[in-house]
Amino acid sequence: MRQLLGASILVLASSAWAQCNHPFFPVREGWVWSYRSSPDNSTHTARIIKVSDKGFVQRIAFKDFSFDIRWACDAKGLTQLEYLQPPGNQGIQMNLKTRKVSGVVIPQGMRVGTAWSYGYEVAGEAKQPNMTLQVEQTMSVVSKVVGQESLGVPAGRFSAYKVESTLTIRGSMKSAGQSMPMNFEVKTTSWYAQGVGLVKTQSEGVTVELLSLKR
Repeated sequence: MRQLLGASILVLASSAWAQCNHPFFPVREGWVWSYRSSPDNSTHTARIIKVSDKGFVQRIAFKDFSFDIRWACDAKGLTQLEYLQPPGNQGIQMNLKTRKVSGVVIPQGMRVGTAWSYGYEVAGEAKQPNMTLQVEQTMSVVSKVVGQESLGVPAGRFSAYKVESTLTIRGSMKSAGQSMPMNFEVKTTSWYAQGVGLVKTQSEGVTVELLSLKR
């Protein structure tokens, strides 16, 4: 009976992984990805927890704090269920709620030339010491696999897809009847290796590279 129960659990776990797993974004409980950011030389880890047939949780851990990202998976690909809020800086603390999600972050069937998009509509508050601003934003990301190349990072050398993305943010911040527009774009280049996942990303002068993958 114990052997039968153990086999049943293994089959169920494998089924859940099969539903959510992606060649370029492995969904594997117990795996730990370690990354280093420059120029500040900070490090963080990413791990997958709570895998089901419909989604999973990705836990990101820095030296002094951690947070969880909920993902959903279906035949179209993998999607983050909430907008990932930026950490508070310059005395501003953001508290945003996701009202709408569209598209997928990681599509199925990635190959050179694949293009896709996803987006979020959010609303909430931006708090400063002496002021609270009402925030409404629409974020859209357009991505494309522009090539495949050999890439060296601290974790090793990989054959990786090169993905170029453009994040466009449109919105406003309101306080005391005054409205301030928030409109800007951020371009990012990322590299994904089959069976490994994200190995490098570059954006706005910041580079993040894979240090190790513990399977």
